[in-house]
Amino acid sequence: MNRETPAAEHVVLVDEQGAAIGIADKATVHTTDTALHLAFSCHVYDPCGRVLVTRRALGKLTWPGVWTNSFCGHPAPGESQVDAIARRALVELGITVGDITEVLPEFRYRAVDASGIVENEICPVYSAVTADEIAPNPAEVSEWVWLEADDLRAAVAAAPFAFSPWLGWQLAQLTVPTPR
Repeated sequence: MNRETPAAEHVVLVDEQGAAIGIADKATVHTTDTALHLAFSCHVYDPCGRVLVTRRALGKLTWPGVWTNSFCGHPAPGESQVDAIARRALVELGITVGDITEVLPEFRYRAVDASGIVENEICPVYSAVTADEIAPNPAEVSEWVWLEADDLRAAVAAAPFAFSPWLGWQLAQLTVPTPR
């Protein structure tokens, strides 16, 4: 699998019920009036049950420099969520993942970052496990850390401004135990 991001990535546009209604160039879809589209978030755990938290690269269009879940992405047209997760894990973090499990199938959010760019996504949330060494792509991730789930929750509660809004919303909804 290739670690490079293709020159032209496309996202799947969806209606209010989540049915595909078209595609758009990822580079142009995130604006101040972002169309609803399909995405995913993934929380990666190590064999000890710690969760991987990453800091978004400073060059990211939305929420640059904030801490967030392990990684996010968009399935390409015709690509399954599981295949998209495997692809993005390699591209963003240089890892392979297993035990991919959907944990919040109905997660959806709309958020506006400080620059006015809107995230507007139907975004199922997954957990996965890896034993690989993290080798982040600097265009995607500037820092990373393994944390106990309770320590992550405490950090987000203490300083929500330092984290992506979707991470806080996901943590508030996650009731499943972490993989061990």
